[in-house]
Amino acid sequence: MVLSMTSHQQALAALLDEHSSLTGLRVKTLSGVDFPGGYHYHRKKEIGFLKDIAQGKHVPYLMHMSWTTNKKNKLLFLQQMGLWYTEAKCEAGGGVGVANSLAGGGGLETACCSAEPLIKCHFKDKPSVEQCKDSSVPTIDKNGKSFW
Repeated sequence: MVLSMTSHQQALAALLDEHSSLTGLRVKTLSGVDFPGGYHYHRKKEIGFLKDIAQGKHVPYLMHMSWTTNKKNKLLFLQQMGLWYTEAKCEAGGGVGVANSLAGGGGLETACCSAEPLIKCHFKDKPSVEQCKDSSVPTIDKNGKSFW
């Protein structure tokens, strides 16, 4: 099923739909506007929507970086969109250890969470809250053009 639909998420949605029909299970799907994902991030057709997010005209509740090749790129794309708040010292599972090592307590959120987004430009051809036009910023997609 996954191979024929080219996505495990589409396959899961189809199974949920079938199961709800057979058993009466009531299923609600989160709105792509308020809960966008990698599907929106990587599609060129969504540029206007992503520029609204980047410019603060629309603030999603959560952005899940699905449809993204690996964990490293998910992190880079979320940083670039201004949706990353985890301090570098707490990435890769270091959060609890960092929090426990701090004098005075405060917990994980004090040790690891930034009040402001931690923004970095990584790729000029991907959506971003800052205009990543600098010539030293690479593209990631073949024949990638600047998002801005």
